[in-house]
Amino acid sequence: MHIIHTSDWHLGQHFFDRDRFEEHEAFLRFLLATIETRRVDLLIVSGDIFDTANPPREAERMYYRFLTRLGAMGTCSAVIVGGNHDSAPHLDAPATVLETLNIKVVGALPESAEEAVFHVPCLRDETDPGVWVAAVPYLRDRDVRKAVAGESFDELSARTRAGIRAAYTEIAEVAHARSNGTPVIGTGHLTALGSSVSDSERTIHIGNLGSISGGDFPDTFDYVALGHIHTPQAVGGSQTIRYSGSPIALSFSEASQPKEIRLINTAGGTLTQEPIAVPTFRPLLRIKGDADALKEALTALEVSEKGLTPWVELTVKGSLPSSTLNEELRTLAGEHGAEVLKVGLDTSGRPSAELAPGDLSINELNPEEVFQRRLEAYEGEVPPDTLVECFSHLLTLAQEAEK
Repeated sequence: MHIIHTSDWHLGQHFFDRDRFEEHEAFLRFLLATIETRRVDLLIVSGDIFDTANPPREAERMYYRFLTRLGAMGTCSAVIVGGNHDSAPHLDAPATVLETLNIKVVGALPESAEEAVFHVPCLRDETDPGVWVAAVPYLRDRDVRKAVAGESFDELSARTRAGIRAAYTEIAEVAHARSNGTPVIGTGHLTALGSSVSDSERTIHIGNLGSISGGDFPDTFDYVALGHIHTPQAVGGSQTIRYSGSPIALSFSEASQPKEIRLINTAGGTLTQEPIAVPTFRPLLRIKGDADALKEALTALEVSEKGLTPWVELTVKGSLPSSTLNEELRTLAGEHGAEVLKVGLDTSGRPSAELAPGDLSINELNPEEVFQRRLEAYEGEVPPDTLVECFSHLLTLAQEAEK
């Protein structure tokens, strides 16, 4: 079988105040074309299909339009698991209908391990044994532990990790008993210790207490298709435990990252894999320098007429810029086919008295950056590290409440 592993589509994401519909539509067209040309038998999407629990209607239309086209091929099955950005009930609601298209959806952890393990046949070749899939979605706290009054942070962390390992062990035992030597593909949506992150991943657990290592995944799995981390990478030196990464850059910190999907081949009983590069549908550019250097860089931009308008983040270095520089840079970028979404200041080494209150709009900062800037002026008795931990806790609770 040929299997594609992808994740972290984040359909419906807004980048500052811009939507990503054109980029996501281009990716889904690319994905369908790849499935057809590479004769793919199974598509695995490892969570964060949507960016929010209540995605825009256009994002939902895009998702179901893609699944309809995939099902119409009649040759490729799909397994879709929920991520921390997804609403599990929202994903699971049409699961029974989607099964008629050979699409299996597991938004929330099933009540029994048996329900999380199923066989996926090869629709192109009846002689191919197919694969077994252990479909593990994002594991919420209620899936892996019960609250215990008065427990310390270390105790909470240890019980959470133990609960995640136990969930995987139970599901792996069922997969091992059923597979009879047929390849087993596990899934997951979590943070693995040692993985390289960017600015755009939402912290799943406070202090990453839900992180586990590559060695915590059972040996039953021939490949573990992970989601949540947006940078493509192997985990713990194991080439068979992998993040596929997001198909498009979800923050300027990912601007220079190559994006990919993974193609796995189980032919001959030996699992092989290769990356398939995802085209850059809209360039994200980060440019840093003094005012003159930024103007020179924008003037030298070469923008393709066929692609989407590049989005640009500018960082001004040096002395405090003039009050008109922001508008000058945005106008210059527009004249050369690009659009500036963020103008920031490099404040390193600059006295705080030199900074004007209006240097940055609050719309250009995320909540963590706003809190950190407020913390820089804090003179209270509570240690700053404790305040950061408390703020992260409150932010996580607020994000969970959105779901």
